[in-house]
Parts: sequence; structure tokens; C-alpha cells
Amino acid sequence: MATGVVVVSPNRTATSLVALLLLGVGAPCGAQVRKVNSDDIMDAAVDMKRAAELGDKLTPDGAKYCRWGISSLDASDLDIAISRFLLNHGTRVPDYVPASKMWHVSFVSDALVHQLEMGTTQCDAELRFSANARSVSVSASSILSKMRLARDKVDLLAYQQTQWQEESNSQNQREAYSRNLPDTGQAVPSKVLSAARDLKQAAEVAATVTRKVAKTKDCRHTDLEPPELTYLAKLLDYLEHAPHLGYVPAANMWGVGEEALSAQLVILTTLESCTFYAAEKKQARNTATEALQAYHQLTGTMAAFDSLALQQTEWEEQNSQKQPAIQEQ
Repeated sequence: MATGVVVVSPNRTATSLVALLLLGVGAPCGAQVRKVNSDDIMDAAVDMKRAAELGDKLTPDGAKYCRWGISSLDASDLDIAISRFLLNHGTRVPDYVPASKMWHVSFVSDALVHQLEMGTTQCDAELRFSANARSVSVSASSILSKMRLARDKVDLLAYQQTQWQEESNSQNQREAYSRNLPDTGQAVPSKVLSAARDLKQAAEVAATVTRKVAKTKDCRHTDLEPPELTYLAKLLDYLEHAPHLGYVPAANMWGVGEEALSAQLVILTTLESCTFYAAEKKQARNTATEALQAYHQLTGTMAAFDSLALQQTEWEEQNSQKQPAIQEQ
């Protein structure tokens, strides 16, 4: 990793990263990171596809009882992404899958999770008035858990692969890329800094709404506490105080995005706690509106930051292929 950037394990919810580490997926911080097994990648992707297919089957009932609109994505889109990015010629699992291709699949998974999260929230508004809506909500929540766990597995494996790719190239070689190669599309550090600041601001807005809900009688009580985004704070500290902004490793950026998922889950749960009474209680309705806006703001800034992380990952992979030519020079 680049000098000056403190790398720590991403902070995820107890049902995601921590559980995966206990299952032995990935490597602890400071240990030698291993190349990801392609079969593990496919297992996680197939789990995500199966969960997405369950979501597709629920869509008709969601439309009927919870007023779901037309889905922009479904399991077939994930299937296409898996075939395009994880398989050779759409059929064979390669020995090596670049991290960037795994992140492309994760983006589709994120979109499917977001879509079902919004659908579940629509059911929450009908829970007290419709047994059918309650049934859809229970099913959707169960499917969401499966989708999130599978998505998180893909993310963690992609994060591990990103680290392995970076460690496979020495720091001196990476510095040589920055000095000698023309700009071929790396994520500009100043843009990374701006996106990180936007992400921090959105997370702070979401945290404020969550704390407000704890004092709102019209919302269901929760014991939620906004997570401390320590990874984001460390990256911001480096970017804001480094005398000359230079190369920012993609793994450092992905750690921020992974950590932000915890904040996203908290504000979503906050939204659900107020939506329950939003139809008849003004304060709950107003707070639910604030929570929904905070959720969308946070989700948007996460997507923008992740796009830069993907750009940096692809740039690193392209330059690693040019390594022999650089060594000859």
C-alpha cells in the first residue's frame, strides 16, 4: 500500500464482513493476502443469483399488495453480468478473475438490493392495514438477508483480490507507473478527496436523522447507533494532509465504500421505523421523508465514490500488464 495511507479492515455489519471473516473468507489485516479462488467467486455469485430469482418471484405480489412499480433490473441482468465478467466465453470459470470484473458484478447486485429495499419500505407503509402486505414484507426481508449476505461475499472476495493484485506489484513499481506513464485513466486524487467529503457529509446527515428518530414518539423505538466510519476518517486525514496528493490504492478506496454500507443499513432501518406509522401520524411521516432523502443522498454518494474506486482498480490492472515493458526501460 502507498506510504501514509492507513489500511484497516472494513467495518461491516455483524451479518456481513465479520461473519465472513469467521468463516475464513479473506485474510486478516497485516497477513499475506492470497489470490482468490475462482470457484469461491462463482459460489457467491450463484448464491446472489438464486436470491435475486426469489425476489423476481415476489414481484407480482409486491406490485399487487405494496404498489411496487416496474422493476428496472431482475435476476436476468445479474446472470448477464456473471456471464460477461466472471466466465470465459460465458461458460468456463477462468483460473484468475480480475478484481474489477468482480466489482462490476457487485454493482449489479447492489442495484438489486437497493431495488428490493425500496420495495420493502413500500410494504412497511401498508403493514398495519393489510395482511397480504405483511406477508410480502416478511418474504422480502428474508430474501433481502440472502441477497445482502451473497453480495457481501462477492464484495469481500473482490476486496481481497484487489489487495492481492496490489501486493503482487511492489511499491516502487507502482510509483514508477505514476511517474513515467501518461495518464491512462487513474482516479484523480483530488476527485477522490471531493467524493470522500461528499460521502462523509451524507453519512453525517443520515446519522443526524437516526438520532432524531430516537426522540420521535411517533416512530417505532430502535436502539440504532450510526456507525463510526473510521476507515473513511483515516483516508480523509491522509488526503487532506498529504503534502502532494499522489497514488491512492484502490483497496483503500473500496474499504471506504464497504464501510459505508453499514451507515446505509442503519438509515434504511431508521426509515422503516417511521414508515410504519407514516400514514396517520404527521411527525412519523415527516421524519420518514427526511430518512428517505438521507438514504438516497448516502446511496448516491456511495455510488459516485465506488465508481472512482472501480476506475482506479481498472487502471491498476492495466498498468500491471505493462510491468514487463517498464522493467525493460
